[in-house]
Amino acid sequence: MSEYPADTPAQQKLRDILIAEKQEHLYKDWKASDTKEQRKAFYDQIATLDGAYPGGLKAYLASARDLLAASAKGANPLEGWTPSVPQGESLQFGSEAWLQAEDLGSQEVSKCAFVLVAGGLGERLGYSRIKVELPTETASATKYLEYYVKTLLALGDRLPLAIMVSGDTEAMTRQLLKENNDFGAAKGQITLMKQEKVPALQDNDARIAPLSTYEVQAKPHGHGDVHVLLHQSGLVKKWASQGRKWVYFFQDTNALGFRPLLATLGVSKQHNLHCNFLTVPRLPGQAVGGVAKLTHEDGREMTLNVEYNQLGPLLKATVDPRGDVAGADGVHSPYPGNINQFVLACGPYAQTLEKTRGVMGEFVNPKYADSTKTTFKKPARLECMMQDYPKVLAKEEKVGFTSVDAWISFSPCKNATADAATKSPPACALSAEADQYAHCAEMLRWCGCAVEKQSMPEAWGGVAVDNLRPAIVLLPSFATSLKALKGRVPSPKFVTVTERSTLILEGDVTVKSLQLDGGLVVKCAPGASCTIEHCVAANAGFVRGPAPGDAPEATAIRGYVTVRGGDVPSFDFTSGSWVVTSEGSGVVARRAAEEGCAGCVVA
Repeated sequence: MSEYPADTPAQQKLRDILIAEKQEHLYKDWKASDTKEQRKAFYDQIATLDGAYPGGLKAYLASARDLLAASAKGANPLEGWTPSVPQGESLQFGSEAWLQAEDLGSQEVSKCAFVLVAGGLGERLGYSRIKVELPTETASATKYLEYYVKTLLALGDRLPLAIMVSGDTEAMTRQLLKENNDFGAAKGQITLMKQEKVPALQDNDARIAPLSTYEVQAKPHGHGDVHVLLHQSGLVKKWASQGRKWVYFFQDTNALGFRPLLATLGVSKQHNLHCNFLTVPRLPGQAVGGVAKLTHEDGREMTLNVEYNQLGPLLKATVDPRGDVAGADGVHSPYPGNINQFVLACGPYAQTLEKTRGVMGEFVNPKYADSTKTTFKKPARLECMMQDYPKVLAKEEKVGFTSVDAWISFSPCKNATADAATKSPPACALSAEADQYAHCAEMLRWCGCAVEKQSMPEAWGGVAVDNLRPAIVLLPSFATSLKALKGRVPSPKFVTVTERSTLILEGDVTVKSLQLDGGLVVKCAPGASCTIEHCVAANAGFVRGPAPGDAPEATAIRGYVTVRGGDVPSFDFTSGSWVVTSEGSGVVARRAAEEGCAGCVVA
């Protein structure tokens, strides 16, 4: 083995693994004159790759050879499976069924833990840093991670949050949390789990691709690694021992994902589901995976997401020669759309992780150099997806879905504006911001408030939206459920908001009577409360304008800036009880105990 140098027993062990796995080519450019430091850097990387994958490099390369052989043969991973529509609940926003599910979920949320997958940068957005530091919208400038933590704080006491980060995002995520004092979370409430990469492979023999003489190429393994990390960290086992009953997985830039959380938890509780996918209605042919029940010809069954590029051919080959077509309503696919957010039952999940070590089914997608399918245009790697979790479950484990309309549950920020202009929905910073405002406005309308709608589309960077006005921001501590929301606006007929207005509410705020034509900001920290009554606010409001040429990336990806007018009343109460009301032509705040107009009762 002298031709393959190793300087320590640990390095020798790693070298022996590489040679046994036919990776001798990694040593071909080594020279006797090279240093121990260079060899150490190589073996340190190999040690990291070996330690991060369950079963080590040997297991990874064995799986790779099997999958690469199947890919070269053109094997169909869904051969023998027939899809059918799975059992699930479709909830209409604000319906009696929604409210009942929310009530049940409200009883369960204190027993929930949360998992955020945030291993990627915002390069697809044209943003070079972590996506979770971007603002969900520009009126309040609440960052995505800030919004998520504030939601957990509003939902219950010390609800745990685990965040999957990567080598690309870990340092910036830690910095963001440190600079903002964890956005108010308690010490130990947030846990970061770092995802490592896997070796890239250069051919069907699963030979690891070198990057340089003493470094190999490594690529992300996919967000399915979150299950491995949760197992290795022991978090799910710990949560189960603490009496946690549910684990909610959510995405890094979909701020709407928490609005149907309580209803989704209620459905999980009602049907005793091990896995409950949060889904949206899906159009035939839409580039969104569909949740389906698959039955194999040997009797096996599983309910899971089927990627859209596989769903159409599978349906065509087994169920309907027309393929991916509309269902009974003539508009939507009968297979609900997957948005990669789901609830797992904590106890059964912990047991499954013990059995599987968190390993999900993998796939490989090599781009072949020629028709021989032996070498690749560029190195490939094995990948896994977190939503494939049901593949490891036994037939008796219950898997279902909760389907709600996209406007209340799904508006990701993932596409650069230039790309978004050709997509429907755009799924960019502008559309995500507009949907944040719009769903809050719609919730106030559901309560009975008179909230005007946008009369003409507004366009920035070639993307036009018709729901950017009025800009309503109801932060999580204002209301986490529709029942709580109704309590915040006890007399909705006395609440009117014009199209050009911006309203930002946070904390213990009750809106009894308000006529808004412009802007108003009222925030209450824990321990403070406020009532808005007899309030007529007319001012310049918030105005959007073109972003300057030297704007920071977070602004440039939108193409506009939002500026609050100097006469917009803004209140930030830290303690005590307050009343915000009109006085003359302005808006003032008084201590609730003071005499005067603030003590009047709405007729």
